Amino acid sequence: MTRTRVVIGSVTYAEKGKNVLSAHRIPARIVRLSPAESKNGCAFALEIVGAHDTAMLRSLLQKEHVRFTDILTDTLPML
Repeated sequence: MTRTRVVIGSVTYAEKGKNVLSAHRIPARIVRLSPAESKNGCAFALEIVGAHDTAMLRSLLQKEHVRFTDILTDTLPML
């Protein structure tokens, strides 16, 4: 299972991003990242689990002026 995290500096932009993705039927939740997980120290992220095209996510968020610094993708272990 793939996990994508869109790194966002503020909770306000994270809420805005979550609403944008929700409007496109992409479920996301807001999580807090540790300083080690983000290039700029502590940050929030929109976490999306499942296969999603990162280019499409980037485009949706940029179109709605949601500021983000990075998109991280990794694979979750199967239970």
